[in-house]
Amino acid sequence: MKLKLEGFLLKNRISQENWDKADISFDELLKIEADYRNQVAHLNESAEFLAKVLQKCKQVHSVRWRVKDPEHVLEKIVRKKALGSIKYKDVSVDNYANLITDLVGVRVLHLFKHEWLDIHDYINKSWIPVEEVIAYIREGDEGVVVESYNENECKVQIHPAGYRSIHYIISMQPTLIKILSEIQVRTIFEEGWSEIDHKIRYPNFTDNKLVSYFLTIFNRMSGSADEMGTFVNDLASDIKWKELQLDLKQKEQETHLQKIEALAQELTKERSASKSKDSNLEKLKAEIINLRKNSIKVSDVGLSESTLKDMARLTSLSRDALKYSDISSLNKSQMDAIRLSDINKFSSTYDEILKGAKNLKNISKLNDIYNDDILKNLKLIKNKNGDDK
Repeated sequence: MKLKLEGFLLKNRISQENWDKADISFDELLKIEADYRNQVAHLNESAEFLAKVLQKCKQVHSVRWRVKDPEHVLEKIVRKKALGSIKYKDVSVDNYANLITDLVGVRVLHLFKHEWLDIHDYINKSWIPVEEVIAYIREGDEGVVVESYNENECKVQIHPAGYRSIHYIISMQPTLIKILSEIQVRTIFEEGWSEIDHKIRYPNFTDNKLVSYFLTIFNRMSGSADEMGTFVNDLASDIKWKELQLDLKQKEQETHLQKIEALAQELTKERSASKSKDSNLEKLKAEIINLRKNSIKVSDVGLSESTLKDMARLTSLSRDALKYSDISSLNKSQMDAIRLSDINKFSSTYDEILKGAKNLKNISKLNDIYNDDILKNLKLIKNKNGDDK
């Protein structure tokens, strides 16, 4: 059905005043409409391809796309010319496709505000924007995100209606025809507010102050929701990092505990061995003391005074004999300690000492053990004396 001027103006809420300001013939608009309708199918295919490429970015939550409605294309041309746009001054059927940059529109949604930068890098690696990237913000917006827009060469502009989004104009050419497309990047909360705002405000409440007031509050709430989402995400990341650090510390502590336990076991073994050595030494000391005690008691069993003195010297020699029970292992200094004169002297009284030692066996069973040791040591000394001779 052929479009008529009156219906077109009424349907798209274009006043007669603005139509006159636009200064364009309705026939030219009809030519543009006809040409554009022939391109719609091709544009749909290009939009679908663009959306699939953008969806591959892992920070992208979802992608929506659309091809501009033919009547909306004409309405935009009239509106831009009525506003005195230099860009649209000479618009025609031959150049409209190069002037209107959002014939194909793709909207990229993400969850957290900071993710825009990853998507920004992804877009710049996939296409070269043909116009300056614009980051629209609401009046009063500030902080790290706005600073990051400036740091990444985005032109920051305050949107009069409070919309927040980042706009890219890219060029695609899957065929001989070059297609300009607009990519809008925003969070899910920003998308939710903009959809509600557009649905409520237009066309019936454009100038209603009360509705505009509540939509402004709603806009602020959507911004707060984005901040809360970012905070929760950061909080979860921080908790996860601390749990990881705690796990690492616990593993390190367990490793240290295992090493300590291993060292403790080694020390226990060494201490046991040391105790065994200490015990043997204590037993040796006790043997020497008991030998000395038994030597003192020899007079009680009828030994002569001279023999008693010799026995005292024997006790001293016995300590060395016990310490070096294997005489073959004695070195020269140790052998010199056992003087040959003493050995000769004890040899002459050996029978008398032996007789006295045997009498000690009647004292007690304990003395039997000590006297046996004396006999053994005396025999060792006598044998040594015989070898030296």
